[in-house]
Amino acid sequence: MSADTGYLRIDKDAPTLRELTTRKLREAILTLRFRPGEHLIERALCEQTGVSRSCLREALRHLESEGLIERLGGRGLFVASITPDEARQIYEVRMALEPEIGRLFTARATQGHVEALFEALDGMQAAISAHDIPGYVQALDSFYEALCSGSDNAVAHRILRLLHARITYLRTITTAKSNEARERETLALMRAIAEAARRRDAAEVSSRCRDFVERSAAFALQVLRDQPMPVSPPA
Repeated sequence: MSADTGYLRIDKDAPTLRELTTRKLREAILTLRFRPGEHLIERALCEQTGVSRSCLREALRHLESEGLIERLGGRGLFVASITPDEARQIYEVRMALEPEIGRLFTARATQGHVEALFEALDGMQAAISAHDIPGYVQALDSFYEALCSGSDNAVAHRILRLLHARITYLRTITTAKSNEARERETLALMRAIAEAARRRDAAEVSSRCRDFVERSAAFALQVLRDQPMPVSPPA
């Protein structure tokens, strides 16, 4: 196992122990402390987190429902991998929804939603300067959360929430392969979306959202095709 004991230790006095365990394990996956394809052994995780096996199993079931871990036959649980084909499908869903979400944002968002976009961009700027990958990914998530909330379309928001963990996982993998120049270019492109949203220019926001998803998809597919796939465990 690649994660150290201290990092995963859970405060047993917490009132929502299962939720805290789920959150801690999710964070370990999304920050790549547990690598794609890594075997998750219950006994070792119980020792590392300090929680009971029943609590751990509930947390693992939740992460399995999010698509962050997968059960491979009788071989146990493994950190899920994202294949190029799955990534393509995720970006196709984003392509169908995000330009329209951006268009709706210009008509329905409050000033608070607009300010939230720029607050997320400030977070991205700080994370880039600090070379903070988790912070950068969190700021990206915050930007899109503000965009979705401001669109006031609960159905579209719900669909993207179902993919949220996988989208964040994909962002973490691709950001780890990025460089500061690309991150600053990403920041500039997202700032242009926010500026157009502040002007309530629906056509420009929609167009820029579409272009941004296309750019992200091209880079993600390149990263996933170039990186070696995890070796499947023996049957």
